[in-house]
Amino acid sequence: MAVAHALMSPEAKPAVARAAWLWVHEAAPPDAVAVAAFLSEERVYEAFVSVPGPGPSKDTRSCVAALRDRGIRVSALGGDPSWVDGQGALRWMERAVGGLAFDAVHLDIEPWGTADWAGNDARMLAGLERAVREVAAHTELPVEVDLVPWLAETHPSAFLRIASAADAVTLMAYRDRADDIFAVSSAARALLRRAGRPYRIGVETGPVRHPAPSARETFADDGRAAMDAALADVAAGIDPRDRFDGFAVHDAEGWAALQA
Repeated sequence: MAVAHALMSPEAKPAVARAAWLWVHEAAPPDAVAVAAFLSEERVYEAFVSVPGPGPSKDTRSCVAALRDRGIRVSALGGDPSWVDGQGALRWMERAVGGLAFDAVHLDIEPWGTADWAGNDARMLAGLERAVREVAAHTELPVEVDLVPWLAETHPSAFLRIASAADAVTLMAYRDRADDIFAVSSAARALLRRAGRPYRIGVETGPVRHPAPSARETFADDGRAAMDAALADVAAGIDPRDRFDGFAVHDAEGWAALQA
């Protein structure tokens, strides 16, 4: 596994860095130049760019090139809940980073969102840990994994094992108020502090429909100024003992659609 927190040089990274998920949908890919310009204007340091199963597509390559032209680091983003069974994550990673130069690997597997999570949670989390370890063992790139913070309360041991298998964690603390972000991520941040793992706090800007619509979970109805203010409050209140690595915004499309 790469050295933990090898995500950037101290000279290049902003004091409170911003990252963003960028989903490159085959049916409607983003305008690579426009999205790179937007993320640059929003002071994004790193973009998690989705790579399809067979490897980087033409649209993936266009987005990566446009982002690099703006000086933005690029991670290969991929994930499927089925990867907790078998070696799907490893095979995807080998195709993804073998076909294009990336700065890191970002895993978004999320088995807790599947219909068969209940009753199979322990097996799935063990499979997620295995997937992260396999990917980390077969690449020299830093490996980051998305985790929902409530796992630290319901499955603390598994949360710690998965976090320890990765170089860094993105906590999907999807709330639209600073105090709520702190509340939902409290247990997870404490475990990550204990493990000495770097982490980002992820926030949502698109519509939330699952498991039920909730305006509390997204800044879609609040706007960009409200999100900026909330993130500033969170950054100011993070425990100085934490290896806090800034914020990750889900996703570039929703962020660009926010009203000022």
